[in-house]
Amino acid sequence: MTKPGDQRFHAVLEQIGDMHARKSADYGIDGDPFRNIRASEEWGIPAWLGALIRGSDKTFAVKGTLANEGVEDSLLDLASYAIIALVLYREEQQCNQSQQSFPRLAAEPELEAFTPLQVSPSSGDYLPSA
Repeated sequence: MTKPGDQRFHAVLEQIGDMHARKSADYGIDGDPFRNIRASEEWGIPAWLGALIRGSDKTFAVKGTLANEGVEDSLLDLASYAIIALVLYREEQQCNQSQQSFPRLAAEPELEAFTPLQVSPSSGDYLPSA
């Protein structure tokens, strides 16, 4: 059955799905296909934002700054990271809604907000943002 819309679009979506299946086998760990993306959480960055950061790297590749990566591969990766970001964002929202139904105990400590670091132009040291 033919889907409405541009068939090339649907073909690319299928290609992205196949690529996701292959890469999940390479990068996923312990049954979690997004484990490598979730590693950003170890730095205080939500996983969905980590996916967007990786997508940002692909934007540079598309602009031609990486000689060893083709434009089509970079665009497919960029689209994949956008989809992964959406999946992980929805997951986070669902988790937040579930936690709202269970109020925090008074004894639970609040997590400190992530403070990005800046690099000192003179020394190269990492400094907290102002």
